Amino acid sequence: MTRPGQRGPGLRVGLFALAGVLLLLVATVLVGGRWFAASEAATMRFDSSVYGLQIGAPVVLRGVRVGQVSHIALAPAGPQGLEMPVTAEFDRALLAGVLGPTAPTHGPVMPALVRQGLVARLATQSLLTGLLYVDLDIDPVRAAALAAAPGPTAAMPAIPTERTRLQTLQAQLQALDLEQIGRDLAAVAASTRDLLADPQARRALVHTAEAAQALTALARRLDHEVGPLARAADSTLAESRRTLQQWAPAAQQMAQQVGGAASQVGAAAAQVQALAAAGTPLVADLRQTAAELGRSAATLREAAAEDSALRLNADRALQDLARAARSLGELGDLLERQPDALLRGRGAP
Repeated sequence: MTRPGQRGPGLRVGLFALAGVLLLLVATVLVGGRWFAASEAATMRFDSSVYGLQIGAPVVLRGVRVGQVSHIALAPAGPQGLEMPVTAEFDRALLAGVLGPTAPTHGPVMPALVRQGLVARLATQSLLTGLLYVDLDIDPVRAAALAAAPGPTAAMPAIPTERTRLQTLQAQLQALDLEQIGRDLAAVAASTRDLLADPQARRALVHTAEAAQALTALARRLDHEVGPLARAADSTLAESRRTLQQWAPAAQQMAQQVGGAASQVGAAAAQVQALAAAGTPLVADLRQTAAELGRSAATLREAAAEDSALRLNADRALQDLARAARSLGELGDLLERQPDALLRGRGAP
């Protein structure tokens, strides 16, 4: 029998059952939405090792988880190649949010994202565990290249993949021929030893060391002499500035004088132009004087001609003067021989 005021064990069992139902409802609301959410699948083909990528690994687009890995397989690629197809399930609502208003209301969303340059890479979740995840990104360069190309039409679209920088570096290191590099280094070392063993090479090294020492000494000397030269140049510049400052007023005064003289010359030129105008009295007088001088020159030319009257009269006068001079000469000779000829007359010869 139960005492008054005490609850039976059936009530406690009922409370526990009710709490379990409530927890189940909460879990269904939180997790069931993702279970029943619309999803779509896409495949990614990697040509490098996917060790560390597990089923259920997250697929992330710029830090936001948009899906998870659902299947990993092996497939041939070329004659001797091998690739790893990885299938992932994506949340269609999140992918549609990336496209925005242009997202298709019906059908898959992944082909439109691939045309926009969606690319997949393998990334490391933790350096300690070595687990991998799929990192998605949108490459505008790839989108421009695929703008004119038709989108994927397969039932499961393929997302293009590319290697990370670390994977590219690893592939390049693996492609290096280390044996050939070692042989080349050995050949270079042998050639270096042979070169150093040559006496001419040793002398060349000695000359090179001497030249280096000479250059060092020259640099030190320049370092010591550059300071005084710089100071002398500074003092010369300062003196030049002072000289320019002293001569600046004189130069300005000279410029003013030259400007005044130029103004006076301009005024004189204007006056000359005014005097030389066609209608001024000075020009008329000059023209009249020039005409009179021309007439005088013509008269002189006529008087100096060979058949002019002045020329003929002058010639006759000169002839008369010549005869009179001869007569005077003969009279002089007579008086010299016979001084009394004027009194007694001319005597016998």
